[in-house]
Amino acid sequence: MTYKLTQISAEEMRIAAAGVRPLPVEQSRAWDAFDERCGRQVFGRYAFTMNDRTIALISLTEFSIRGVKFLWAKKGPVWLRSQSPANERALRKALIKEVKKRDPKVVFIRLHAKYSAPDLRELLQTMTFDRTVLVNTGGGDQDAILETMPKDGRRSVRRSIKRMIEGGARAKDLTGLTREEFTPIYQVICETADRDGFHAHPEEVYWNMLDALGPEHARLFGVEYEGEIVAWVLVLVNDRKAYAYYGAHSLKAREVLASEYLDFWAAKTLGEDGVETLDLMGVDSTRCPELYDLGIYKRRFAKDDVEVDGA
Repeated sequence: MTYKLTQISAEEMRIAAAGVRPLPVEQSRAWDAFDERCGRQVFGRYAFTMNDRTIALISLTEFSIRGVKFLWAKKGPVWLRSQSPANERALRKALIKEVKKRDPKVVFIRLHAKYSAPDLRELLQTMTFDRTVLVNTGGGDQDAILETMPKDGRRSVRRSIKRMIEGGARAKDLTGLTREEFTPIYQVICETADRDGFHAHPEEVYWNMLDALGPEHARLFGVEYEGEIVAWVLVLVNDRKAYAYYGAHSLKAREVLASEYLDFWAAKTLGEDGVETLDLMGVDSTRCPELYDLGIYKRRFAKDDVEVDGA
């Protein structure tokens, strides 16, 4: 078995994945603009071949925390074929050799893997997931989306539609709003964080993501109720796949079941634009029990979980 790691351009990476596997936006050229806003840069993009056939692609970004330099392949590597324990291990070995040669100051590499191995370590601070829920957008057809959902999910969505109508609330596409218009929307996630016990990022993180990625790759959907945005979801899009990256809702949003309606409406709207699935970004598993409560909610939108490579 002959393995080889070759540095490639963003365009070469796009071409290699085309028609084989969708590239997550974080592994695409589009993400570079967001990284640059955050003061980061791409370390390198690589194709990993086995017997002269490309089996995986990876883009690594430089990070530093408290003086510790590391590389992060967010949503990577992207496996095109032949993802086995041996091939995952061979890729990591090749990456370590390449990184040590190019920059000995790099302490570790953060990436995703399907199989556990002695050379891998669990995350110390942030939470990962290895199962998720994909909402079938049904080409934007409301009935088609409902058909793919379990019975309790259909019931929940129909109840939210009724409550939204009764309360006079409406969903809105907020994509393209100005910096000033985003500030009151940011306050919703601050309220959500205080209530649910997590830390919201600084406002600039969300705004830079929207502004740097642009409307082709970053969408913002919200629910307006009694003159204010009470719930929103920031969705990233690439290669006809969408990911619900960040979301927030105020206590007031619960009066009209805004979150339930918004996730459904976002999937429908994305489907109308040619997106095939909306990834709700993580449910619980034996590895990630902390996501249990979120998992109960997210599983209303699909009949089955989908396995993904954990970080």
